[in-house]
Amino acid sequence: MPRMLVNGEELGFEFALFDVDGTLVDDENRYGSLAALRFDAIEARAGRRAAETWAPLGGYDPATRSIDMSGPVAKAARREDMAIAAVAIYRTGRGWHEARALAEAAYADADATQMRDYTPRLFPGAEDSLRHIKATGFTLGIATNGSNRITRELLGILRVQNLFSVVVGSEDAANPKPAPDVLLAACDKVKISPSSTVYIGDQPVDAEAAAAAGCAGSVIVGRAPVAPSPFIRRVASIVDLATHP
Repeated sequence: MPRMLVNGEELGFEFALFDVDGTLVDDENRYGSLAALRFDAIEARAGRRAAETWAPLGGYDPATRSIDMSGPVAKAARREDMAIAAVAIYRTGRGWHEARALAEAAYADADATQMRDYTPRLFPGAEDSLRHIKATGFTLGIATNGSNRITRELLGILRVQNLFSVVVGSEDAANPKPAPDVLLAACDKVKISPSSTVYIGDQPVDAEAAAAAGCAGSVIVGRAPVAPSPFIRRVASIVDLATHP
């Protein structure tokens, strides 16, 4: 069984399951761009008042074009985030079904523009680290609260899609993280037990989801505050994950 060395401790497992935004992909720039596009798309579909109602609820400031990285655009599952947009449109006098349809259309417009015009980027060294982890003998997968389709397109643009045996997103599970559903779905698809899986993310909800799924452990990259636990290991970035057969 291949092993991963984290903070001087060896972890033996088969399946290295990854979050995407903030773990592999530089997320603040990406979500700031997406929030601006969603604001414009909501305005085009439902009017300026609807866009201005949505912006503070989503954690976006159109005056400064800044994004709250703890807010819904950055942290909520896509369907939760879209529901906020539907409520904002509803508050401007539309019926609920119309508001929901307009929100879905606006988000689709923003997604299409983002995929066409925005160039995402992996954190420095992330691709080399992923290739090394895979070459060591681990099975690699993705479990995210984001859209499966958009995540696959993103991995394709980044030219790392061939490294992952499975991609599971919000469409593939009933509940988003911190529920364990997306992690369990990924494990089921590759036929590897959660007890032979380590989940690698950047937020406390990632560790919570891994614990709820019964994973062998969780690795948190970056500096998001998490409660100390023997279940959780910390590294500064994805490139700090050392592996050997």
